Amino acid sequence: MTRKPDASLLIFRICAVVVVLGLAFTYGVMAQKHRLFPMPQIRSATEQVKELLAPSDQILVASNVRYDTPVESLLPDRLAPGLLMVAEIVQDRDTAVRIIDRSGQTIHEWRPVWSEVWPGSTGNFPEDRRPKGDSGMYLHGVDILPDASIVANFEHLSSFRMDVCGAVSWKLDNLGHHAVHYSDQGATWVAAERYVQQGPTGYQNHAAPLRSWTLQEVSDDGEVLREISMIDVFLRNGLEGLLFMSTLSNGRTVVRGDTLHLNDVDIFPQGMASSVFAPGDIMVSLRNINTIAVFDPDTLEMKFVSTGQVLRHHDPDFMPGDRISIFDNRNLTPSTEPIPPASRVVEVNARTGEASVALNGEGPDGFFTNIMGVHQRLPNGNILVTSSGEGRALEYLPDGQLAWRYSNRISEEINGRIFMTKLLPADMDAAFFETRAATCN
Repeated sequence: MTRKPDASLLIFRICAVVVVLGLAFTYGVMAQKHRLFPMPQIRSATEQVKELLAPSDQILVASNVRYDTPVESLLPDRLAPGLLMVAEIVQDRDTAVRIIDRSGQTIHEWRPVWSEVWPGSTGNFPEDRRPKGDSGMYLHGVDILPDASIVANFEHLSSFRMDVCGAVSWKLDNLGHHAVHYSDQGATWVAAERYVQQGPTGYQNHAAPLRSWTLQEVSDDGEVLREISMIDVFLRNGLEGLLFMSTLSNGRTVVRGDTLHLNDVDIFPQGMASSVFAPGDIMVSLRNINTIAVFDPDTLEMKFVSTGQVLRHHDPDFMPGDRISIFDNRNLTPSTEPIPPASRVVEVNARTGEASVALNGEGPDGFFTNIMGVHQRLPNGNILVTSSGEGRALEYLPDGQLAWRYSNRISEEINGRIFMTKLLPADMDAAFFETRAATCN
């Protein structure tokens, strides 16, 4: 005979469940409001997965058109002479690499297309990263070689070299991204990635999915001469703490996803005097831990580390006098202050550690980009800024006056993103490109 449950016991159980659910709901509200466990962990994991699956840098246009004309030379007699190389989104949302003059006139152009560089299903790419087509396949990280060929990255997928005629010389399925730097020692350095989608990562308290950022030295014919893991460099130099800055947990210091965000590589040049660095030293930019680091590529010995002097930065460059010039995005959006956020250029003295602002992006002629962005210190002292999120390039005098501006206008109301702008050396003039283009069929 089945015994019926006691009515009072049933009521007690129901009340207990209601109380537990009420407490859970109350704690959930309080955890959300006061960032109690596990809300910070859930939010951090969610943001990492969102950025991995749908990167914020896929936004390729900006709707903040400021001026009636796309190009204007405000102080033409004060501009640094030479042509410019610009990598930018064009009307069909592809990326063009163009050589332009100060009026915006195209002298030469490359139009790399993903399906032409990687036809069919070639390349050893992770299935969850393999492109479905050409749409949105933009270039991030471009440099020009002495023979007028370019080396570029299809962002987070591939590095490749393309000659002046548009033919592919070599290509790597290295998950190349962000940065290409041709050194005066005759090799090209690119930022690459070891992507661990699932399973063990090989690093303590690093969980999949993990983007393990690396540097690759590539020869002129596309051979990877060496590869350096940034996680290994930090571990080797006793800087383990910088690897875990994305965790907020005291119990499990596990990190995953884009822990460091390597976004630039620069090589100390020959002929530049220094009491800190030597030719061939590598400087890297690690956005997600607000850190600049310089190390010897042979010994992996760290020579300089700066953390916290810039915010979500890009593009550190070596300068004479042991100085380092940095594009400081200073992303403070959303801002509760009456002054809107502004990016800037910051100088850090590698001997003393002191930082100073070389160019402030505040004001009507200023600039702000929450992601991406590069700069170049020009021979005449001017500063060339690429405000990627605004789709603009600007040249400033040393005192901060705007001397030239360029907007990548793809419609009356929209600018396309600009990934980089670079002043070319004097010998790369219009005749240089015309002579080399004449060899193309």
